[in-house]
Amino acid sequence: MTLTAPPPMPLSASTDRRSLLCGLTSAGLLAGLPGAPAWAGGPAASGARSRTIHGVTITDPFGWLDEASLDDPEVAALMANLAAASEQVMTPLAGLVQRLRAEADAATPSAPPPAPVVDGDHGYWSAWGSGGRQLWRAHRVTGKRELLLDAAEPAADGKPIGDFVAWGLSDDGKLLAFATMSAPEHHDIRFKHVATGRMLTDIVRDVGVQITSERIIWRADSRSIIYGEVDAAGRPWRARIHRIGHLQADGPVLFEETDPAFFVEIRQTTSRRFALINSVSVDTSEVRLLARSSLQAPRLVSARRAGRGYAVDHGGGGALDILTNDTHPNFRLVRATLAEPDRWSEVLSAQDRTGLTWHQAFKRHLVVAERNEGISRVRVLDRAARQWRAIAFPDAIAVAGFDRWTAGPEANREPDPARLRLGVESLAAPRTLFDYRFADATLEPLQAGSSAAAGFVSERLFATAPDGTAIPMSMIRPHGQALRGAVLYGYGAYGVPSNPDFDPQRLSLLTRGVAYIIAHVRGGGDLGGAWHDAGRAERRAQPVEDFIACARALTAQGIVPAGRIVSMGRSAGGWLVGAALNRAPDLWAGVMADVPFVDVLTSLVDPRSPVAAAELSEVGDVARDPAAFARALRLCAYQNIPSAGLPPVYLTASLADVRIAWSGVLKYAARLRAAHPDNAVVLRLDRDGNHWGPADPATGATWRAERIAFTLEALSIA
Repeated sequence: MTLTAPPPMPLSASTDRRSLLCGLTSAGLLAGLPGAPAWAGGPAASGARSRTIHGVTITDPFGWLDEASLDDPEVAALMANLAAASEQVMTPLAGLVQRLRAEADAATPSAPPPAPVVDGDHGYWSAWGSGGRQLWRAHRVTGKRELLLDAAEPAADGKPIGDFVAWGLSDDGKLLAFATMSAPEHHDIRFKHVATGRMLTDIVRDVGVQITSERIIWRADSRSIIYGEVDAAGRPWRARIHRIGHLQADGPVLFEETDPAFFVEIRQTTSRRFALINSVSVDTSEVRLLARSSLQAPRLVSARRAGRGYAVDHGGGGALDILTNDTHPNFRLVRATLAEPDRWSEVLSAQDRTGLTWHQAFKRHLVVAERNEGISRVRVLDRAARQWRAIAFPDAIAVAGFDRWTAGPEANREPDPARLRLGVESLAAPRTLFDYRFADATLEPLQAGSSAAAGFVSERLFATAPDGTAIPMSMIRPHGQALRGAVLYGYGAYGVPSNPDFDPQRLSLLTRGVAYIIAHVRGGGDLGGAWHDAGRAERRAQPVEDFIACARALTAQGIVPAGRIVSMGRSAGGWLVGAALNRAPDLWAGVMADVPFVDVLTSLVDPRSPVAAAELSEVGDVARDPAAFARALRLCAYQNIPSAGLPPVYLTASLADVRIAWSGVLKYAARLRAAHPDNAVVLRLDRDGNHWGPADPATGATWRAERIAFTLEALSIA
């Protein structure tokens, strides 16, 4: 069977509704902003509208969707049209999808036993029960186990608290603070009395919880917390204190961030002496220290400088350990005294093609995570011996670390541990926990390894970009057989690396002779900050060129047959694969994009867009800079759909996504169908999920299986 699509269904006219929507835009928010684009003309009968930006007039055939609401009859009609087209493509694959889901279930390893992380007298770990996440602890001497928190237990109002995304115990151990999501990017913090299990009536609303931390920070008095408050758009913009038993509105403000490009993050030093108030943008940061045991005002470490980022930790004593990109985009490690935190002395110099990405300061040791050629590395400094050691992991092509993502949310909370908790995940095996013993530099596995991917091999590959730069790739393929095709994944934005992660559903590709390959293109953080810089601003097109170069290298080197590559991207990676589709449509057997950033131009000229501020450092000020506008226009997937024939396309979107608007994905799918009525375009919409995926796990599992089925069909593999 060949992937084909039905002819487009006619849409009913609703010009009055569209006129109203477009009139609100032309007369309101955008028109009144200095330097914002002017909207020229009203909507055509088809719902198109034109806009003139920097002297360039662009007609958007689905521009009416930019201001439409979900209850608009025309939106419902368009969704029904696209859903019908999607079903005609996917219904014949329903049986295959069910088989693939069963294969993934069979390949999913059973949950390993808990591996408690030591913190004081107890070991802590998370588990998942029938009602959601649970937080457990066991006493280190008696072994007594205690369920501290259960998503199914009732809050003060009698309703289940739901899954919690962060927690923190007061210093005296009497109160447990935990956060649950109330709306996308908005959290509530509640409190529980540990001894009695009683829920307090205090609720702290509109809190921003850092997904890289998962910790709620208490003051040393055990009666108040420090938190980041979010605005209506979900941006954490100020640091506040909440005192137990007091009104939230009465809590003092510690710091307020007025620049909309910056987010406020609340963390804590490993020594537990200080809370950290971090003000962070895409490329600039500023840190304040707040002593947890005093009422003194936060103290600035070093004033912000545009383009300079730094991260601070304190392991004890009179010095701070700091990662910074002040002299090199790949960061270096420096130290500063508490008395003069702005005077830095170098401990570890920066290197080309190796980026320092994370550090944690303990009393006797300092640990640093690195990215080298897309591979994770961890190094440990023995402070007394002044000696560095590298930790060797079982699989070189892996993501390994000691942070929340790799080692777990409870990991490494003690200021002077005897062991370092590490997590290691690879393309061939799920995350496995290890303990690294500082005393003898040995790595002890805490969980049995998986045999799910025993018949496959991981490899490091390289492509040469048009400018001569070597672009690394990570590949997993079946052992001892020629490939029948490949999925090529890319991201290439915001300095975010693409990790060689494990996915049991992916094994269904490998058993059928299809490789999975990550292109570590510029714009991401796969080789450090310099790799990010090489793919943004004036060089924003570089990730696309790298991605295309990787695909061509795979065929030129005889690794993958020509015409047998399906591209895949997510979020900003949707921009990447969409632009690569426009640049080289004949290179791809298919394209898959989850919550893709494809209607780039519309978002970047709208100051209300949640991504507009973040993209200032990535592509430039599109609304005010003609050169940045020209770059965005050239790379916009939605604005450059080629007239040549296209491969089949699979898209997903969430109606509750506050990062990537559903309207942009809907517009892209509709324009693909309008330009190529016979082309297969699948659009899956989720009403209740967010940017990170569907709310229903079963829906997420089905979509993963559908993508494998879509890939196999695009490659004509039964």
